[in-house]
Amino acid sequence: MSIPVGDAEKHAIEKIENVDEGENPHDRTDPVEAKKVLRKIDYRLLPVLMALYTTTFLDRVNIGNARLWNMERDLGMKGYQYNIAVLVFYIPLVLFEVPSNMLLSRLKPRYYISGLCMGWGLTITFMGFAQSYAGLVAARILIGVFEAGMLPGCIYLLGAWYRRHELVTRVSWLFVSNDIAGTISGLLGAGLGSLDGKAGYSGWQWIFFIEGAMTCLVAVVSFLFLLPFPEQSTFLPAEEKEWLMKRLSADDRRRSGEKIGVRGALKALSDWKVLCTGWLYLSVTVAAYAISIFQPTILSAFGWSDVKSNLLSAPVRIASGIFSVSVGIWSDKVGRRGPFCVSGFTVAIVGNLLVMLVTKSGVRYFGIYVAAIGTYICQPLVLAWGMNQVVGETKRGVTSAFGAGFGSAGGIVASLVFPKKDAPRYYPGIGTCIAFSFSGIIASCCMWVFCAWENRAKEQGKRDHLRRLPEDEQAKLGERHPDFRYTL
Repeated sequence: MSIPVGDAEKHAIEKIENVDEGENPHDRTDPVEAKKVLRKIDYRLLPVLMALYTTTFLDRVNIGNARLWNMERDLGMKGYQYNIAVLVFYIPLVLFEVPSNMLLSRLKPRYYISGLCMGWGLTITFMGFAQSYAGLVAARILIGVFEAGMLPGCIYLLGAWYRRHELVTRVSWLFVSNDIAGTISGLLGAGLGSLDGKAGYSGWQWIFFIEGAMTCLVAVVSFLFLLPFPEQSTFLPAEEKEWLMKRLSADDRRRSGEKIGVRGALKALSDWKVLCTGWLYLSVTVAAYAISIFQPTILSAFGWSDVKSNLLSAPVRIASGIFSVSVGIWSDKVGRRGPFCVSGFTVAIVGNLLVMLVTKSGVRYFGIYVAAIGTYICQPLVLAWGMNQVVGETKRGVTSAFGAGFGSAGGIVASLVFPKKDAPRYYPGIGTCIAFSFSGIIASCCMWVFCAWENRAKEQGKRDHLRRLPEDEQAKLGERHPDFRYTL
């Protein structure tokens, strides 16, 4: 994959391209040479993270496909029990994502992230042997414990390798994994479910057996190839690594090797920008999880067969993936996040209104496309935007973890607002998605307006008195430093 390098920084950090110019004949002042180095990183890092996150999302939503292949009947499930089985997965995600990044800052990613992947892969595999509803719920909780560290860990690792205005493009590619998983999930749900009765196992069991084994294989691959943090990496030549570390430090005054401690994490959680990132991601994930988990159920309410519902869920994710990456690249090129977030949430609202209010199945299906495109445009943007607004390993790690963790509560909300009794219109569930998208517009405007106001104050010299502080005190200012500019 060839990913353009963002160049929207319009203040002092752009000067890093000329650091030590003339000292080394192999320096990266040439933009073409700079792109070559970044593409080396892209080709080594992104495919592994995408494979990991594909299995993450595939394994958390495959219960939606399993439901269509006699899972509830075989396990004697009734009423809201399916919704509860979906819900309990998200509780450990909310609780453990910040502590997980604290661990990751102290461990090698290949050991920690690969170990998590192997843990939930084995759990998914053995979940196929569940004999009761209680066994299914216990397995879902354990999967949530292992998966809690995956998304914040991937975002944290990306943030360690790229500058702020190169990040959303890479996060967009990471979230293409959602679309790959959504596409594969529908196809696998139709294919593996058709094995119903083979070797005495139901279709839902085959879904868990095969997809769990695939996850274990990805865990082995990630152990072999996943990159460490840049300061620990050896795959780049010495002069390229030196150039990379200097440009990263100049971008946001980061200090390499910083570990996330409890005191630093608590302090970061008191920052309104970190809290706003969590709410923004929650506003996205309510609709995102509804689309991922309940889309086959909603499509079957159109009167379509289970196989057709599974298959027609795939093109929706392909379309949303194309738009997500395209908008991510555009956002990095212009160095802006707010206008794209507001537009994405607005498009999602329009799509959900079509699904909720129109009676024709074809138009409602088109509405799902529109809702998915708007939702998945916002998903990488809001997490990258939050990390753009903070300085330091601790704040970046906490921002990605808190955003992902608080956003996981969207899965809890989505799992409760789509009961079968509301079919075929699902007014409460779709209305909830619309309400959260509207709250996302409000939160985006708050982030946008405040940060624009603060940037203007710095440009007018109203924060220049901080330059009189001792150098060690200036280093602790983070985003309050007069040279730092928020991303709008």
